[in-house]
Amino acid sequence: MGRRPRKMALPMPSQFPAPSRLHVMRFVGGAALACSLLSVQAVAAEFKVEINEQKALHLPAPIATVMVGNPAIADVSVENPQTVYVLGRGYGKTNFIALDSSGKQVAQFDLAVVAQSSGVVTLMRGSGQSTYSCAPRCEPVVNPADASENFLPTLSRASSASAAASGAASGAGGNSGGGQAN
Repeated sequence: MGRRPRKMALPMPSQFPAPSRLHVMRFVGGAALACSLLSVQAVAAEFKVEINEQKALHLPAPIATVMVGNPAIADVSVENPQTVYVLGRGYGKTNFIALDSSGKQVAQFDLAVVAQSSGVVTLMRGSGQSTYSCAPRCEPVVNPADASENFLPTLSRASSASAAASGAASGAGGNSGGGQAN
């Protein structure tokens, strides 16, 4: 013997309580808030760059002001109103905000500075480390995570080389030939 389906009475529209003015206002206010949040055109995302590397960041609209939360982690150079270059200075995360000329936010990014993905060797000695760039010969590189007995001499050599290059460039006196060919 089969069971007979049970009949259910569906409520008629006239049986529903009329929405109060408060309910209507909540719905309209919530819908307006949702629309305004969806219409925000500012870009928000994560941008990754390797330490000691630069990477171009193309923005959706012209900018007038840029801000970086922690310049010790990342630095930004403005190329043109819609392109900036991000330099990874130290490991970690910080943020980047770009504003247009009226002060409206155009973009916001979480900047993540990460380890280099290839050509780098980290040598561990006891509790200290030394970092080398191996392309093709291994040379010490400036890495803030290295032990101070390795980091400071490498930093000193890099600073001396940079100063020598600046002095040679300023002493060239407009000679754009770059030297003699042998």
